[in-house]
Amino acid sequence: MPVNTNGQMWIYCLNVGQGDTTVVITPGNRVMIFDATRGSKILRLLDDLGLTSTDSLQHMVISHPHHDHYSGAEPLLNAFQTVRGLTLSSMRRVTDTTPSYNNIINTAVSKDVPLTFLSGYTQLYPDANPVADPDTLVVELLGPSNQFIDDLFEANTLNTNHYTIIARLNWQGFRMIIAGDAQMESWGYFDREKMMSASCSVLRAAHHGSANGTQFERVDRLSPELVVVSSDPHGKDDIPDLIGSAAFLRYAGRSSNPRVALTDNLDAVKTGTIKIEVAPSGRFEVLRYGDRKDQNVNLANAAPLTFANNPTDWHALTVGKIP
Repeated sequence: MPVNTNGQMWIYCLNVGQGDTTVVITPGNRVMIFDATRGSKILRLLDDLGLTSTDSLQHMVISHPHHDHYSGAEPLLNAFQTVRGLTLSSMRRVTDTTPSYNNIINTAVSKDVPLTFLSGYTQLYPDANPVADPDTLVVELLGPSNQFIDDLFEANTLNTNHYTIIARLNWQGFRMIIAGDAQMESWGYFDREKMMSASCSVLRAAHHGSANGTQFERVDRLSPELVVVSSDPHGKDDIPDLIGSAAFLRYAGRSSNPRVALTDNLDAVKTGTIKIEVAPSGRFEVLRYGDRKDQNVNLANAAPLTFANNPTDWHALTVGKIP
């Protein structure tokens, strides 16, 4: 039986360690997944929400070909009889994809999943035709243009993160940006195209809070009420790094009391998976589940995530990274 949100939109930012997975249940009860890590954890969540293999996934988006963003995609493609669409980043000038990433493409082709390699901009309407329902959820996908990729390639500065697709969700005044591993050059490109001027309600921070994707000026300009940082600060890449942590510390100290939370459950940080419940009015509530990256989400363990009880201590994280 498909999950029923009773007209709300539910967004789960899963604790997968240093990686990204965002599960969106639309107001029309359709399921979209933005990046996929720890496939068994995603499948358990969907099962606990009531989704079965005979139900369908409306759409999957893999922001770019890095393992911590796509390792759970193939299990999802195999688990469901119907996947109505898969969007991948542009493959232009890509030379370093792995067999596991190619397997995603092969599996999608073998199951007749509509497949798109995005270069540029597109909109998705998962619940309805916007002509018939102007209040429908709009999903915008911002991919790097071929010219952007070519320019970085010619300058010998192109890396895999530059292929990132940035996703935006827009519904009833609620706006969320899911930034993947967007780099400073990526943000600059969309700025020049005048596609990043609007503020947002929630920001899924870029590149796990690293300096390459996160600066205070960017977060301040977007002015979100909630920032979600998906990473394991004790992982091999040590991110969020000092600059990213300092940016989040500064932003969390604003007089408007925004929530800036790390999806982690290590040491003093006990946030885990974060759920955002968006009402038809556009207002939203935030819950946390306290799960570790290697634990399934226990839906009975939900607790409010407010500014006052935010378990992420950005001051301690920042000071801990000062040499």
